[in-house]
This record gives sequence, structure tokens and C-alpha cells, in this order.
Amino acid sequence: MGRFSHLRLITYVDDMIITGSDDEEIVKLRRNLFTNFEMKDLERLKYFLGIDVLRSSKGIFISQRNYVLDFLAETGMVDYKIIDMPMQVNHKLKIVEGATLADKERYQRLVEKLIYLSHTRLDIAYAVGIISQFMHKPQEDHMEAAMMIVRYLKGAPGSRIIFKRNGHLKVEAYIDVDWAGNPNDRRSIVGYFTLVGGNLVT
Repeated sequence: MGRFSHLRLITYVDDMIITGSDDEEIVKLRRNLFTNFEMKDLERLKYFLGIDVLRSSKGIFISQRNYVLDFLAETGMVDYKIIDMPMQVNHKLKIVEGATLADKERYQRLVEKLIYLSHTRLDIAYAVGIISQFMHKPQEDHMEAAMMIVRYLKGAPGSRIIFKRNGHLKVEAYIDVDWAGNPNDRRSIVGYFTLVGGNLVT
């Protein structure tokens, strides 16, 4: 039986990543692309769509440090006080009848950027999941909670995830449910995380 191999070509506008398990096939694909298109080879992946990639003997590190710093400057939060948690413990965020509304467009832009950041900043994933529930009608309390996340990010803009080579690709998943815990609609709140090869991926 022949050895199974795979090849991945990922593109976004004019940026491209080629990866796979067969070096020979990668070389062939690159040769064909360079023959038919005007392209520049940046060698090993270092940066893609706001994500920094660093290799070391310990594994592959990914972070969005530059993205965070640009985000802080854009939101005018560079000089704000740092906090050590992205959200208050036992928060009671919900839609309150008659409460002051926040700037909807600004809130949506803020939350969209935080959602993208949560790809490498799993420490904010829960908090971002909460504030994203109020995109359709954000209120001042929701905006304040979103700003808390930004102030938390300011304390450690370069935090990163490491993917280690652990010698296996075992998939593990863990889940917990807060039964009827959503104060807005009494639906259950589900939390989960999964690991592949001992590395946290969601």
C-alpha cells in the first residue's frame, strides 16, 4: 500500500501558504505556480493575516502581537490602565429594558476584531463569546465589557500559543454545560475545548 500524503494550498487575496506532508509534491506545485504566475517566495511562514509564526526547538509559536498593538492604537486604548482578567467573574451581562444604547457600528467593529484575535488568544474566547451575543442591540454595559477585554490584552499583547510535536495525533474533547444559565433567554451555556496531539486547538 502506498504512503498517504496530502498537500494544502491556502490563499487570501494575494497571500498564499503551501504546506503538506510530501516535500517533493510541494516543490512541484511551487515550480508550476512560479511558471504560470508572477510570484515572490518568502520561504518559511513568518506572518500571515495578522498572525506571527515563530519556530523553535520547543515547537511552533503563533501570536497576534502586532495585530493587538495596532488594535490598541486604533481604539485609543494605548494609555488605558491594564487589568488582569478579560471579564468580571460571575458577570450578569444581559439586555436591560430601557438601558442606554452604545454606538452599534463601533461595537460591532470592536467585537469582530476581538473574534479574530480569539484564534490565538484562547484566554479571551469565553469573554468574546459573551459580548458577541449583543451585536444586534449593544448597550453601555456591553461596550464596557468589550473595553475590559481590550484593557486585558494591553497587559500581554504578545501572548502566544505553542504547538509541540508530542509524537501522536490523539484527539481529546472536554465539555461543560451551565443548564439554563443564559440570563437573556434561559438557554444553557456550553463551554468546550479540544486538543489534537496534546495541543489546544479550540
